[in-house]
Amino acid sequence: MTRSAAERAARRRRLVRALPLLAVVALVVLHVFGYPATRFSNDSYRYARAAYEFLGDSPKAAQDKAVTAYCTDTAKLVQRNRMLDQLAFREPGKQAEYVANCEKKYANGLEPTDPRYEKIFHTRPAYPLMAAPFVALLGAKAGLTAVALGFTALAGLLVYLLLRALRAPPPIAVLGQVLYYVTPLAAWGGRPLTEGPMLALMTALLLAAVWLLQGRVAAGAWLFAGAFALGLGVKYSSFLMAAPFLTLAAVAALVFVPRVRHRGTWWLAGLSAGGTVVALVLSKVLGLPGMGESLQDTFTLHWSRPEIADPWRALARLNLNYWWQWLQKEALAPMLLLLLAIGLWGAWKRSVPVALCVAAMGLVGFGTMAAHPLEVEQDRLYVQVWLVVVIGVPLALDRMWRVALAQGAAAGSVEAALSASEPPAPGPQTPEPPAPGSQTPASQRTG
Repeated sequence: MTRSAAERAARRRRLVRALPLLAVVALVVLHVFGYPATRFSNDSYRYARAAYEFLGDSPKAAQDKAVTAYCTDTAKLVQRNRMLDQLAFREPGKQAEYVANCEKKYANGLEPTDPRYEKIFHTRPAYPLMAAPFVALLGAKAGLTAVALGFTALAGLLVYLLLRALRAPPPIAVLGQVLYYVTPLAAWGGRPLTEGPMLALMTALLLAAVWLLQGRVAAGAWLFAGAFALGLGVKYSSFLMAAPFLTLAAVAALVFVPRVRHRGTWWLAGLSAGGTVVALVLSKVLGLPGMGESLQDTFTLHWSRPEIADPWRALARLNLNYWWQWLQKEALAPMLLLLLAIGLWGAWKRSVPVALCVAAMGLVGFGTMAAHPLEVEQDRLYVQVWLVVVIGVPLALDRMWRVALAQGAAAGSVEAALSASEPPAPGPQTPEPPAPGSQTPASQRTG
């Protein structure tokens, strides 16, 4: 290899190593540009209020600051909508007046204020606690968003590491990272909500599962335990659902895939089952809201109406109405269904146990949707299903590329063998003239 060729190869290697960080920079730049379009929602208000309380503010002072943040951002949203109205866009905005009226309306805090609804957010202290320093420095919305976006960037890097652990080449692994950043995973993960850290920690659980399945017990066990423990503090209901699904995936791998009946897979099954037990015990001991309270929250519009007698029957009926309509809408533009099918196939072809774990995480999304079949919040509730896409689709593309290369090489070998077996054409062979500047062998020289 010449020196110039070696230098070009070194530059390519440096570029490949830099791609994951370049993807992170692109994510941050896009989200900074799109930041005004994100909304500081009712949930965001509650996380901001908790963050201010962690910073030492009294409950009333924290509430007032969070209300101001909510009203200020909502006024900007109203102004953005007015600018797109074909009749009102020429009129002057009234943001200051809107903020004043909003603060007066919610002087006692945003509704709903029922203690049963407030308790749901009291079970999620980790996110506002982590965001508190950033809220103090940047303000409520920017501080909460910075933490959520940081976790989203981290999640993409975890996808990259996961795909590399599955022997995907660097460009394919970067593709998975980029897919994370351009799907609803980042769209929701970059907002001032718990989705950013929750999805990143679930991605960490998947990476830990891959390491355990590969026999990297110490690293996998520590990562699994840390991600699960922090996840319980971020949104324990989601991780309470993830743990049993991962347990089933590990048990299925032990039963049906003999080659993974080793210590790492047993650790995965044990950690997942243990996590389920720990979450249930904590829920019981601390009196955390369970599925019954969640259903009443759904069917009473956050306890603004009387509780219903049989929420489980109501849930079953609502699910019957929801899923066939969901399938009809998906049938009109089945992009998600197609990507899920490709993703599951790609993961399955690479590793059946890994595919089971990836499918388990996708089921967390569908399970969350089944527990809260609300069409208006659909994309947010089952956002975990996109983890199947960002992990499985790159693996599918990698497999198809490898198969195409193998088939091309095989076809070339057959063609070469056939050419070598052909007899020479009859008649005298005329030697090719020597190339200009070449030396004529002595046996062919005349004179």
